Amino acid sequence: MGITLDFTNCLAESIGATHGLTKPEIDTLVAKFPKHHENVDELRTTGQSAFFDLPYQDQTALKALLKKHQGKWEDLIVVALGGAAAGIRGVLGALTHHAFPVLAGKARKGAPRVHIIDNADPALITDIADVVDPKTTLVYSVSRSGSTTEVLAITLWLMELLKKKAGKTALTNQLVVATDSEHGGLAEIARQEKCAILPIPANLGGRYAALGNPGLFVAGMCGIDITALLAGAADMDQRCRHGNAFKNPAYMHSLVHYLLTRKRRKTIHETIAFSNRLFSVTEWYAHLCSVSLGKMLNRKGKAVHVGPAPMIALGSAALHGSMQLSAEGPFDKVITFITARDHGATVTAPDSYAKVDSVAFVSGAECGALLHHGFIAAEQSITASGRPNCTIILDTIDPHHIGGLIYLLQLSIVMSAELYGIDPFDQPGIEHNKHAVFALLGRPGFEDLAKKLAEHKQQPRRTC
Repeated sequence: MGITLDFTNCLAESIGATHGLTKPEIDTLVAKFPKHHENVDELRTTGQSAFFDLPYQDQTALKALLKKHQGKWEDLIVVALGGAAAGIRGVLGALTHHAFPVLAGKARKGAPRVHIIDNADPALITDIADVVDPKTTLVYSVSRSGSTTEVLAITLWLMELLKKKAGKTALTNQLVVATDSEHGGLAEIARQEKCAILPIPANLGGRYAALGNPGLFVAGMCGIDITALLAGAADMDQRCRHGNAFKNPAYMHSLVHYLLTRKRRKTIHETIAFSNRLFSVTEWYAHLCSVSLGKMLNRKGKAVHVGPAPMIALGSAALHGSMQLSAEGPFDKVITFITARDHGATVTAPDSYAKVDSVAFVSGAECGALLHHGFIAAEQSITASGRPNCTIILDTIDPHHIGGLIYLLQLSIVMSAELYGIDPFDQPGIEHNKHAVFALLGRPGFEDLAKKLAEHKQQPRRTC
C-alpha cells in the first residue's frame, strides 16, 4: 500500500535531545511492543470493538439497500452527531467533488446532494428543509443506541415534514435508520413505519464507524467505491498485524506521539493536511483522538487525567496563519503533516505577465507543486526550530488509500490507549452529557441528576 510514515524529525538526531527522542528511549519502548500488540490483539479476539472486523464485513445487505436507493433521490439528509457525523464528513470530504452539494444532477451521476444535520440548531434544520423537496428526499438517521435525544427529535420533525409533503406512506421508502436493530427508539420507529434498518453492532462507537454501516451507506449513495475503501483498510490491517513498531506505521505513529507527550511534554498533537480532501480526514481524527484518549480514569480505576489536545490546520492556509504559533510559540506540540504525492488534478499558472519581475517567478508554477513546496518549507522551518514532526504520505487520494489511512489512525489511537493504560472505546464524559439532557427533559430514571442540574442552574452568577 502506498502509505508511508516518516518519523525522522521526531528524533534527537534531527532536532536535538531537548525536544527529540533518543535512540535508547525509542528502543526501550519498541522492545515492549510485542506484549502491547498481544494486548491489542486480545481486544480484537474478545470483541471489545467491531472496528477491527470492519475491513472484512459482509456487504451483501448494505449493497442490496444501496441498489434500492442509488440514483433515486435528489437529496439525502443525514441526521447524526459526534463521531458518526465526523466519520461521514471525513469520507465524503476526501472522496467526492469539492463542489458536490451544488453540482447539477448529471454531474453528480445520479448521486443525491448530501446535507448533514449534526447539531440541534433549529436554524440549520429549517435552512436545510427550505432547499429540499420532501418528495425527492431520503432521510438517513444514525444513532447506535437509538436513543440519542437530538437525533430522535430531529428525525421526528423530518418525519412529520415527509408525511405532510410526500404522503403518509412516504416514510416506508424515504427513511433509513442505522442503529442497534434490537433496542432503542430508532429501531422501534423503523419497525412501526416498516423502514429499512442498517444494524450497528453494540460494540461499535460512532467515531470508529466511518468504515461501518453508518459511513458506508452515505459513501455508497454518493458513488464512492466502498469495496475499495474496505480493501484499503484490510491491507493496512494486514500490514500492521505484528508487534514490530519499526515496520508498523500505526504503532510507530502511536509510539512517537506517546513518548513525546510523556517524555517531552508535547501535549498538543497538531495535524496539518496539505490537501483539502485530507483535511476532512483530520477533522474526524481530532474527534477520534479527543474522545478516545481524553480520560480521567485508567483501566484500574486510578485517576490519571490523560489525553493530548488535538489541533488541526490546512496546508497553505497554515503557512499564512497557525504556523507562526507552531514555529515560534511554546514548545508544546508534535506536528503530523499529511500529504499526497498525486493530488488528482493539475492547475498551472500561465506566463501572462512574464515581463513583470514580481510575477514572473510564478509563471509555469503548478499548484500541486506549490503545495509540496509549502510542505517542504513548513517541515524545514519546524525542524530547524527544534519542533518534533512526522509525515504521513499517501501515493494518491482514492478509496483504497483513504480506507488505509482511516484504519491506520484508528489503530494508532487504540495502541496509544494501551500505552496510557486506558479504554479507547468508552466515553464516560459524553455519557454524562447525554444523561443530563435526558434529565432536563424529564426522562424517567434520571431524577437525581435532574435535581443536581436544577441546583446548578440556581447558583448565583457574576456577569458584566
